[in-house]
Amino acid sequence: MMLPSLLIVIALLVLSRRSLWASLVLVPFCVGLGLITVLRVDTLTAWVYWLTFWTSLIALTSAVTQLGLAQPRSRGMQITAKALPSASVPCFLLLLWQGLVVGFNVPKGIFPSVGDVVLVLQGSLPVLLSDSYVTFVQEVALGFVLGVPSGIVVGIAVAYSRFLQRGFLPLAAAFGAVPIVGLAPVLGRAFGVDWQSKAAVVVIVTFFPVLLNTVQGLTLVDTLKLELLHAYASSPLTIFRKLRLPNALPYLFNALKVAAVVSVISVIVAEFLIPGPPRGLGQRISLSARQGAYDVVFAAIFVSSVISITIYGVIVVLERVFTGWHPSLRGEGQ
Repeated sequence: MMLPSLLIVIALLVLSRRSLWASLVLVPFCVGLGLITVLRVDTLTAWVYWLTFWTSLIALTSAVTQLGLAQPRSRGMQITAKALPSASVPCFLLLLWQGLVVGFNVPKGIFPSVGDVVLVLQGSLPVLLSDSYVTFVQEVALGFVLGVPSGIVVGIAVAYSRFLQRGFLPLAAAFGAVPIVGLAPVLGRAFGVDWQSKAAVVVIVTFFPVLLNTVQGLTLVDTLKLELLHAYASSPLTIFRKLRLPNALPYLFNALKVAAVVSVISVIVAEFLIPGPPRGLGQRISLSARQGAYDVVFAAIFVSSVISITIYGVIVVLERVFTGWHPSLRGEGQ
């Protein structure tokens, strides 16, 4: 009973005084207390468990809120005040998940706890990584390698052709809106049920966003800059290198970020819809769900999410490298 009371006092102090140091101390303390509470549920009575659990989460929320509002002066404190709330959100969600499942004694076959998922990750990580190789290397990576350059090349051709802009571009936009649920069975029949059909799905879902954004970036240029280059008798290649290509890079990276997310979702859905060899994260999720092994399902989802976030982060880093001159990125550093 002392720990919940102490947390309430500290939380009220943080809310009333807006103390930065109190917030910094309270965040890890609340996370640790919540973790200890859910791990030692068997030694606690029900009301003590729920009181300690909810008090730690409420105190954590108040501390993170104050960190978000704080304006520290030192550089180190600024970095800490920005990083700690971001790290606290997943801790809060995982503690909430674990606490509710443990507190209500939910069976693993209905909804697993975080601990059950961690145990599966420890015991089945080699199998999940093997499935990830099939999904992300043989299917997603190959689809990206084929879809992105094709979209760029066709986008350049469309941008320089009035006929293609009026005839092909509307059809491309319409075909890009075809749902993957209707497209995957057709590709499975055309390319077989192995990884080739899933890679074809990725090619399609990456080709059209890259195509459309490339055309926009190459055509929506500043008229004054274009007229200036024409006044200097610049060649079309010079205009492309100096004006159109730099203007298209932000559009292209936006398309790549969208394609990175959509391709992972599409390929996992395609593994659901195209029955084939039991390889890949989508097949692992489907088979495990049918068997009621939802801890394996969440473990596969976790591995897929980590790899997807990594791919997205790499694209963001490349965007900063190649388009650091863009006003949107320059504004982030101010």
